[in-house]
Amino acid sequence: MNEETPPPEDVPDDFLFVWACGFELAIGLAGLLLAWFLGVDARAYLGRIDKLAWKSVAIELGIGALASIPMLIAISLLMKIPHEAIDALKRLSDAPTMKALLSLSPAELLTVSICAGIGEELAFRGCLLPWLTAVQDATGQIDNPFQVGDSFSVAVPGVLVAAVLVSSIGFGLLHPITKLYVFIASLMGIYFAALMIATDSLLVPIVAHAVYDAAQFLIAKREIEAEAAGA
Repeated sequence: MNEETPPPEDVPDDFLFVWACGFELAIGLAGLLLAWFLGVDARAYLGRIDKLAWKSVAIELGIGALASIPMLIAISLLMKIPHEAIDALKRLSDAPTMKALLSLSPAELLTVSICAGIGEELAFRGCLLPWLTAVQDATGQIDNPFQVGDSFSVAVPGVLVAAVLVSSIGFGLLHPITKLYVFIASLMGIYFAALMIATDSLLVPIVAHAVYDAAQFLIAKREIEAEAAGA
């Protein structure tokens, strides 16, 4: 989420909850509209309801949930490093917008996280990544057989790497909280892209993203409540 885009101040929790969910889903809607404009199916790597193999869906859900663990460990270790930029990240929970978000119930925070996973992944991994991977060389020097919906294994490696970097940097710039936060978010974008490339499934990064966000929200909420109880 972009905590630098604040909702109106002094709003009821119900409105804040709706605002937060709406903001994240609006990113996904923007991704779908951009994909439509570009002629890309942003849902190409999501199974259709009438053709779902529920065993495969369960496996992808499990992979996505497990994939959030390395990110949580990495961020936990990063927060232990004594540095001014990292101290600034630690103070994010003191920002008015974040405090307001963390006042929501665990179920509401989970819902916001799911909306963030769906919205942001639809836009960046569902739309931008495959579209950039399918770009054709106007000079004709590079034969790129990849089409949106194909396995990423057929993509030209150099084009795929460029697509991952561009879409991930765009993802990082969506979170302009601090320079370090943009860099970390860009690295996470690369990680989410790698998950999608490895599985040819958009569901995996959606779940990993949502679980990571939910865990971070709930950990921060617990820490704030513990501090308040101690005070």
